[in-house]
Amino acid sequence: MRKKIGVVLGATLLGLTACSSGDLLDMSSDTRHLFGDAKQAIVSLEGAPVCCEQLSQLSYQAVTFDYVAEEGIDTNRQAFAFNSGKSFVLAYKLPILNTNVPVKIESIIGETLFAPSVALLDENFQVTRVIPANAFKYQELKGFSGNMLSGTFRVSTEQRSDRVREAYMVVYTTDQSLFESTQIVHPERSRAKAQAKADPGLPDPFIPHSPLGLVNVTFNPDLSKGIFADEAWFGGKNSELQPASVEPVAVQGSNTVQGSNAVGAAVVASSVEPAKKSNSLKKAMLPETEAFYNKLIEDMIKQGEIDKALKLVEEAEYAGSRSARNVFIDAIKNN
Repeated sequence: MRKKIGVVLGATLLGLTACSSGDLLDMSSDTRHLFGDAKQAIVSLEGAPVCCEQLSQLSYQAVTFDYVAEEGIDTNRQAFAFNSGKSFVLAYKLPILNTNVPVKIESIIGETLFAPSVALLDENFQVTRVIPANAFKYQELKGFSGNMLSGTFRVSTEQRSDRVREAYMVVYTTDQSLFESTQIVHPERSRAKAQAKADPGLPDPFIPHSPLGLVNVTFNPDLSKGIFADEAWFGGKNSELQPASVEPVAVQGSNTVQGSNAVGAAVVASSVEPAKKSNSLKKAMLPETEAFYNKLIEDMIKQGEIDKALKLVEEAEYAGSRSARNVFIDAIKNN
């Protein structure tokens, strides 16, 4: 599923002229308001009504395993009072799958920046993990990608009796983040680097953080590798994911919902163990996951990517697919 709200990334063309913060990123008219004065945005947040008193009362958007969206965080979003401060939020209800799902969060940098934190909740709306703002790293503009903060992590969406299933995801910011700023590489320096010219030596600007912004949310950021793709999210390839620190996330004036380092480590470690090869089938794959695999297998065959298609067949069968091999054979015959 894809949703776009239209961004014109002038900075990605590396055709920038010199150097007020307003020249860093050119936005289309429908997104420019997301990057206005940070102090005024904070005033707007302070005046926004709080939507509800409990995390369970947030309105959650149900998403699929292939959800991709550019999400504008503006004053029309739900506002929630966390112990870490009031914030506009993105709230998602996660799909139930037979595997763990990688999620990429990218916060676009313009004249201001929304510094994201992410809370993952179980089916009872209790916090299992928090991905703090410092887990999202600055990426310099390059080619057609603008300046951004970016982070990738896995969520445990598998329904199992021996593991906590992460059923909801909330993207928000904190009071601490709103007092901070992010230093980026000056656009003229990026331009010079791209054109193999001498570094102009201009000072790198600091971008103030704001409660408003533009965030790219991507589930399964590299679908061509399959949803069991062995990526190094926070550590080296085939190594255990380093656990994100778990912070308290709760409603002001209510009982604090505490995470713990032990719980966080257990959830993270269990969610990224490399899959062991097995010829035996798991429980039947969910229909939407099976349909996704079958379509991806057919697409790979049409593109002549036989090896990738075979890899997808193996992954699908490991996850419980009963039809992937037949789909592969039929696709070969029909192409």
